[in-house]
Amino acid sequence: MMSSLGSKKNVKIFSLALAGVFIASIAGMALVSMGDVANASPTSDIGVVDQQEVLKNNQMVAMEYQKKLQETANQTKKDFDTKAEGLSDEEKEKLYADMSQEFNEKRVAIEKDMKDRIEGVVKSVASKKGLSLVVEKSAVIYGGTDITKEVSDAMAQQANKSAGTDSEKK
Repeated sequence: MMSSLGSKKNVKIFSLALAGVFIASIAGMALVSMGDVANASPTSDIGVVDQQEVLKNNQMVAMEYQKKLQETANQTKKDFDTKAEGLSDEEKEKLYADMSQEFNEKRVAIEKDMKDRIEGVVKSVASKKGLSLVVEKSAVIYGGTDITKEVSDAMAQQANKSAGTDSEKK
């Protein structure tokens, strides 16, 4: 056998064959371990939620968000019109830029409030279901416990309680 390995060409072929066997065995082990993931129990401590679906299913919450944005936009326009009276075009442009920035900051705060509200409900549902991690459903190809419906239902309950509280205040 050593005499057949003596030439450099034979050593290269033998090395390539050995490397091929090594790579094939690693690939085989990877496939076997992936099979374990595919056959894993559906009980997972990872959850997924479709936030767009949650908002779609909770029109009251989405409308509340839109209403806040619209009120902020209307107030900003009203303030601009009042402050812009008698200003030069250059001063109006500066005022417009300043008020646009102010509006964007308010918009971001409204969006953060909405996001925090959804995240609070997600955390509550995840805790009840024993989930240690919840990610956006669109970021997951496979796996995870879908809690979208539970989050939607909890958001609806929260919105109904809030609406009941608001009508009692009036």
